[in-house]
Amino acid sequence: MTPRQGYPADRLRARMSSGPAVAVAGAHDAVAARLAEAAGFEAVHLSGALVNATAFGLPDLGFTGCSDMLDALRRVAAGTGLPIVADADTGYGDPVQVAETVRRYERAGAAALHLEDQVQPKRCGHLAGVRLADVDTAVARLRAAVAARERLVVIARTDALPAEGPDEMLRRTEAFAATGADAIMVEGAADADTVRRVREAAGGLPVVVNCSAAGPPAGPLPELARAGARLVLFPVAAALAGAGAMRAAYAHILATGTAPEPSLTWAELNELLGLPELAAQEARWASADPAVPAPRQADE
Repeated sequence: MTPRQGYPADRLRARMSSGPAVAVAGAHDAVAARLAEAAGFEAVHLSGALVNATAFGLPDLGFTGCSDMLDALRRVAAGTGLPIVADADTGYGDPVQVAETVRRYERAGAAALHLEDQVQPKRCGHLAGVRLADVDTAVARLRAAVAARERLVVIARTDALPAEGPDEMLRRTEAFAATGADAIMVEGAADADTVRRVREAAGGLPVVVNCSAAGPPAGPLPELARAGARLVLFPVAAALAGAGAMRAAYAHILATGTAPEPSLTWAELNELLGLPELAAQEARWASADPAVPAPRQADE
């Protein structure tokens, strides 16, 4: 997948159908997105849990709404031309609201979104107390999403495995695959055997695996890929590493009265942000002779 050539949704859809499975880096802002792209990732993921945490300092208990996610989505899109897989929770309402959510996500820069089958307000799929919407409600949401999208990749997510067990998970997987969704995501499905069962129940649709720090340990990416995984999300790994580094830096400042040696220098950050190129542009524009008028356009 070549960054910035063609529509991100089209590039993502193509990669989901061929080549190695795609590792998707969690990115909650423009700097994270630029770092992921510079590292060589082909796509990034925007997690609702991270928006809860970084924007509001709250756990993933359904505090963010559609507008909050759209704000975060625009910030991530400002930092990269890579496809963005965005968390859309339950779609924030009934089918007509879900359709509008899809349209807004697509306009804001999402290449894909995943819709889950919880009731609203939802919570992290790995926490106790998850409540599922009935199958008909979840199916209606997905049909609305598929009908409303233009190019967007629609990922149908079910939280049935941790909430109600494997039989209900497979029943919902089969029902969701029939809606026209492009891929299936089962929260808690992190081993090759479960991924294989999901793919079979979905009639061969691509499987999206969530390698969340909150969930069970995930199998190695090549093993998940052989079982049918096409997108493997790492939604919070980098954010946890970053938060740990910040905690250590704050402790070091209070303990020593000095700043720790940074793993990323200020110069390196500015290079990542494109400062050298912008400075060169500024110099070119500033050196133009103001006495020379700009050329006039020929009359049509």
